[in-house]
Amino acid sequence: MNHPVRVAERAAALDIISNGRLELGTARSSTWTELGGFAVNPDDTKKTWEEFVRVLPRMWMEEEFEWQGSAFSMPARNVLPKPLQDPHPPMWVTVTSPGTELDAADRGLGCLGVSSAGYEEQERRTKEYHRRIRNCDPVGGLINDQVHTMNFLYCDEDYRKARDVGVPMVSAFNIANSHLLWTREAYPTRAYQTLGNAGAAMKPKKAAADDPSVAKGLPEGVGVGDPEHLVETIKRWEAIGVTGINFLVNAMEMIPQQQVLDSMRLFAREVMPVFRSAEELAAPVSTPSGTPAAASVGLH
Repeated sequence: MNHPVRVAERAAALDIISNGRLELGTARSSTWTELGGFAVNPDDTKKTWEEFVRVLPRMWMEEEFEWQGSAFSMPARNVLPKPLQDPHPPMWVTVTSPGTELDAADRGLGCLGVSSAGYEEQERRTKEYHRRIRNCDPVGGLINDQVHTMNFLYCDEDYRKARDVGVPMVSAFNIANSHLLWTREAYPTRAYQTLGNAGAAMKPKKAAADDPSVAKGLPEGVGVGDPEHLVETIKRWEAIGVTGINFLVNAMEMIPQQQVLDSMRLFAREVMPVFRSAEELAAPVSTPSGTPAAASVGLH
């Protein structure tokens, strides 16, 4: 859908104006709803993605780059601007279909999970990812050895209120997402064996007594609950090798904006500091203009 030269230019410009904070995500798209508007053949997307992720780093690192490929070709040119980060911004691939995490590992790309999986399945995928990336053939000048997952967030001091607001929001997302399955009727293909988010497990955990979700009747591993519960949930993800979590804070406009903001502020105040290193806690956080700002946090 996007020409790789234009992607390289836009990404480099964004890296410059963000003072070297860009991380580039790649994807092949997943449904005919998206692909059909560009007349893209779903059966070609894997091959096109493979070609593009190998040329993007070269455009950033090489003064003169030329290419004769299957998806596109170009004569020798110096693609400008070059990114601020050296050798280039970290690269990721979104993982919906099972097995894409292996594609990421083999190419030295970060694994950006965008489909829900339980602890056991995520641990299996994460271990295999880390095993394979140790012997990868990186597409660029650096290896991004990270595994991020998608999750949902609704935080309240009373876990019962969090459950009553957050769980319906997650269910609404899953119902809306399942509608994408029917777009396959417009263009049947074997290119996508599963649609990762459809039917994501949202059942209260009945086993594993050490799971903090059990006593509260909350879904396994989901970021819905009180601050103490969310700390324990995130620690469990951290223990299986997940290095970051991307939270969806609303879906289908289910939650009023003020409640969304209250949830985020409570999470930032009582949960995020638990996962900051001593260096991060001591360092001042500011925007380029010098004004204070909130900080995001990964898992350490």
